Amino acid sequence: MTGRSGRARLVAIGTCAVLLLAGCGTRASDAEIQAGAGGGPVALPESAIAELQSALPAAVPGAPVVGLPSGVVPPSALPGGAVPDTAPGTTGSTGTADTPAAGRPAAGQAQASSADAPAATCTTKGAPVNIGQVGTYSGVTGAISAPGRTALAVWGQDVNARGGLACHPVTIYNRDDGGDPSRSAALVKELVSQHRIVALVGSTVAFSAAGFRSAVEAEKIPAIGGELIAPEWHESPWMFPQGASIGDQIIGFVKQGVEGGKKKLAYLYCVEVGACTYADKILKGGGAKRAGAEIVYSSAISITQTDFTAQCQNAKNAGAEQIALGMDGSAMIRLARSCASLGYKPLFSGVGGTISPGQATDTLLRSFNLATATSVAPWMLSDTPGLKMYQAAMKRYAPSLAPDGASISVWTSAALLEKAVELGGDGALTTARIVSGLGKLKNETLGGLTGPLTYKPGQAKAPSSGCLFYELLTPQGWTAPRGSKQICI
Repeated sequence: MTGRSGRARLVAIGTCAVLLLAGCGTRASDAEIQAGAGGGPVALPESAIAELQSALPAAVPGAPVVGLPSGVVPPSALPGGAVPDTAPGTTGSTGTADTPAAGRPAAGQAQASSADAPAATCTTKGAPVNIGQVGTYSGVTGAISAPGRTALAVWGQDVNARGGLACHPVTIYNRDDGGDPSRSAALVKELVSQHRIVALVGSTVAFSAAGFRSAVEAEKIPAIGGELIAPEWHESPWMFPQGASIGDQIIGFVKQGVEGGKKKLAYLYCVEVGACTYADKILKGGGAKRAGAEIVYSSAISITQTDFTAQCQNAKNAGAEQIALGMDGSAMIRLARSCASLGYKPLFSGVGGTISPGQATDTLLRSFNLATATSVAPWMLSDTPGLKMYQAAMKRYAPSLAPDGASISVWTSAALLEKAVELGGDGALTTARIVSGLGKLKNETLGGLTGPLTYKPGQAKAPSSGCLFYELLTPQGWTAPRGSKQICI
């Protein structure tokens, strides 16, 4: 795909894909992450200021103009003036990081209060270790996928406060692939060759997965956890998903509707994104039957449609009690209005995290209810050891970023890395140690963050646990109908 029209189409596809990711529409506070705890105004580099100011929620039709996050100021506004373009020891907006100065905050970086900091568990420091993350963080998708980038930076702060990853201080190198599979592959190779990363963690590659996968296989670097929208996560020997496959997620959210008595199923799937058309393959290929549903109507749609009256009328005529949705939150709202105009209110269902916090406040959409199934535990809970750690770290290091699907997905990926390192034995923290530890995982839930994960040494591909968690958007807001209990299909 080349030329201006090709790039425009790529951006459109990228927008659609990431709108399907968990945590749609939330915006990470880079300032809080670079500041360590967020206290007082924080200076970001001029390049980061420019990126924040040009972030594209304002370019999405109907979206508000977004200014700088609260507390973010240009370097000139603080005593001391300029800040380096990428502060040492941070995950900069440009996606670069330099070797951290041990024990010293970066320029413009505020010290966190030590009152409730995690207790360090290491008495002897190991050699620094580098972790990589690749995703689409620029353009329209930047504001949508940012919570996952922030969550990995939060984990980095948290694990270093605990003494490091197996006592090794962690530096995170984040890279933006712009939704381009070729660039994604090149960035993976760069991170391995130039920065000697030992693993990739929490990557968001829903529409650049082909290039990403080819590179991790060529470089023999483990990709631990990601958005789990791309089927590739469960098709490669070097990709280690932190939860159930996209196919199982699709069956799961339909099953939740069936358990509520909504067995007659219609489904709509967007043509712009592979994950949407994959839903058509799964449901027609026996997934609907596994969920206990009867397909009465289906239709391809575009998420750019302004009206869905025809689809609503057809689903109503077919007697559909549940409509499974392969679309983003904005399209869901337009669908709700179209169906409501006909006096038709079926249950909506879809992949977990397909709707932003702002869109989830839409009163009409809430009145339909939205059943979802996610591969990791509901972000709004804190009743398991894994969820408690996630909630505490987010509150401490990114207090203005509300917990959401994108951030807990990446946090769970990092927890998987920690478990692999623990199981991999002692000695140097190498890629080989991590891969060895991954091969020893058996029915591991990471403290209740995910369904039971089992990997085997030398496996051809990662199996799906088939275990999910239910979430439901109601007129009162998001709920977890089964709490943190797993539902295995």
